[in-house]
Amino acid sequence: MIDKKKRLRSKCDRAWFEKLIKQNPLCEICFDKAVQVHHYYPKGLYGHLRYDLDNGISLCMKCHFFHHHRGDPSIMEAVLKSRGKRWLNRLSKKAKNRPQGSYLTISWYEQKLKELKSLSSL
Repeated sequence: MIDKKKRLRSKCDRAWFEKLIKQNPLCEICFDKAVQVHHYYPKGLYGHLRYDLDNGISLCMKCHFFHHHRGDPSIMEAVLKSRGKRWLNRLSKKAKNRPQGSYLTISWYEQKLKELKSLSSL
């Protein structure tokens, strides 16, 4: 059961990453090639937003490193400036509206994978 959940989570992570990189192949900060995707709201604290495309930010390795290891606030300031207050308000509402009951279950991952795959075909 745990292995199935891990495999599903890995497939969802990959599908989410690929969708975001395809949508936005350049770093949102410096416009180099994006090779990583950052969660605006951390996936460990906001699991329900783990696969929300609004919560993903395409970054190059350097900008992602600066954000996480140097605590460079200019990285997220640049994201806020480019995406705007409407994006932040929309995402903040989603962050506050955690689903009732349990999520991060096998059926939840199956549903997220189905959603991500359907978005990929658009």
